[in-house]
Amino acid sequence: MITIIYHESFLTVSEKDLFENQLSLEIRFCLAPDGRIIDCNQNGDIMVRQFGHSFYDFFTKDAVIEAKAFLNAIQKEPDIVSALLHDRMNDRDMGIYYNGFFKNGKIYLAGYRTDPLKRAAAEFAHELRNPLTVIKGFVQLSTYTQEFDKYNRTILSEIDRMYGILDNFLKLTRKKINMKKMLPDKLCMALIAFISSECLVKKVTFDYDIAFSVNVCNVDLSMIKQVILNMLRNALEAVEGKEGTEKKIFFRGSVEDSGYRISLTDNGPGIENHLLKQVGRPFFSTKENGTGVGLSLCKKIITEHHGSFCLSSMPGKGTTASFSLPFAD
Repeated sequence: MITIIYHESFLTVSEKDLFENQLSLEIRFCLAPDGRIIDCNQNGDIMVRQFGHSFYDFFTKDAVIEAKAFLNAIQKEPDIVSALLHDRMNDRDMGIYYNGFFKNGKIYLAGYRTDPLKRAAAEFAHELRNPLTVIKGFVQLSTYTQEFDKYNRTILSEIDRMYGILDNFLKLTRKKINMKKMLPDKLCMALIAFISSECLVKKVTFDYDIAFSVNVCNVDLSMIKQVILNMLRNALEAVEGKEGTEKKIFFRGSVEDSGYRISLTDNGPGIENHLLKQVGRPFFSTKENGTGVGLSLCKKIITEHHGSFCLSSMPGKGTTASFSLPFAD
């Protein structure tokens, strides 16, 4: 059974292979909705010449069902969709991990062979083996000497180290949203110290206005912090090049009829109207080295909170990024 994941990070899939040398391990395709391959990079061409000119040619009859489900999911979702597919080359490793996006009636795929995943698993096992060796040695020693209390602290510290290794590994794959009821004004106050410290380092004037709320919202605090961090990073980059006038960022929390709105405003150069309509779409960025994923991810997280994300701007005046969180029933 195929597992579909709405991915959190992704190298930009572009129509042109501008970075073919740097991305020599990446397999890229441009597909028609029916799976027919329109274009591909050099690594993709190897598969085309070996198996055929349809994406479905890469799979056995049983696996084609999963491939079709994956392409259908891509065409229905505005975000990046990922899946591990077991193709006819999987004797080398577990298969190919594909990221896909639907744009202008075409499907864009970037695939990565899972051999690096096996190496990561080996490194993970190696990291765990070190504390396990220490624990085993001290347990044997304490059994021999009957001095359990003497080695108890060391054993517990090694167990804590194992938990840390496991936690770091799980952070790479953790997708579950952990919702908790929280007063939104308390949420904002918890973020103020973080935002103000960042502004202080960047020498940006920071101010805020947080409205009191009697109603709670369901939030995953770590995910909301991720949204705020992305908004803050964009605001700081916007005012970075501002010279001659004071650089300012304003943080606001306000009560609305059905929810609570959190916004961040900068006094940077703003965004032109024709660009503003495209900002927030996956892969579009106004930054020279931007991936176009950050704001798209913010929108995805807020959608998962059943809220809405908004971006408004006035050229020459600044930009406001905001999102609303509905009140819990």
